[in-house]
Amino acid sequence: MLKEEAIMREVLVVFQEGFDDANITVTVNGKEVRRDLGISTNPLLGIASEVSVELPAKGAQVGVEVTNRGLKAITKVSGKPKSVLVSIEDGRLLMKEGTGREAVL
Repeated sequence: MLKEEAIMREVLVVFQEGFDDANITVTVNGKEVRRDLGISTNPLLGIASEVSVELPAKGAQVGVEVTNRGLKAITKVSGKPKSVLVSIEDGRLLMKEGTGREAVL
């Protein structure tokens, strides 16, 4: 195993507003790392789901695709990201880096 591969870190991907029976695929650097079906936002919490994914030690691209709605977005994360926030607004998939305090589930 290469030294770089041995050092991994995790980021929390938080699915927030706009999800309704969504089929979600999460990728890191283009490779599928997670797939969830039937994800819906809880209107009381404003959260649909949260998942932890491993990232390589150096920067990575985290992608999310809502396969049953044809939505896809990718964001670059570097440094020590705490979380990536994902929401659907006005028919678009939006992703941004969070503080890590958004998790409630």
